[in-house]
Amino acid sequence: MHTPQGSGRLDNPDHYVVRYFALSPAAAVAETFGTLTRWVPAMFAFPGLTGGVRAVATYEIPDDTPILDLDDAQALVDRGLRPTQVVTRARAVTQPWAFRIFQEPVRWAGVRWWSYYRPEWPIVGLWRDESLVVRKTEPLDIDHPAVDEAAKELAKERAS
Repeated sequence: MHTPQGSGRLDNPDHYVVRYFALSPAAAVAETFGTLTRWVPAMFAFPGLTGGVRAVATYEIPDDTPILDLDDAQALVDRGLRPTQVVTRARAVTQPWAFRIFQEPVRWAGVRWWSYYRPEWPIVGLWRDESLVVRKTEPLDIDHPAVDEAAKELAKERAS
């Protein structure tokens, strides 16, 4: 099941569905909650499911999955992209370049770029994820190690 799409950086729901991933749990937490000023236990409730809580999951994809690395300068030059066009939150900028990459003769499974919050945190958007496998899922709470790391990195105030 996928949530409605259209507001994400790579979304082009008339052509494909995107799943967004971070390469570290802390980055996933930061990407999800980074806009909140204060982090509180209630932010981990999942309102769509009675008693549900948000979780962090570990996925695996084969090493040979073709993901275009937009942290590679040549990849940007080849597509006439600037780093600011990759990291911007302006969907009118990011969605068109994502669609152009999706249409390239190389059948990319998705793209990799850097987190808005920390450039050392890689983020991946996959529009071809047939070989994606869930390896582990952990419920999140205010004391989870990934939440702790993300809060420290982003200097977020946490309430117990």
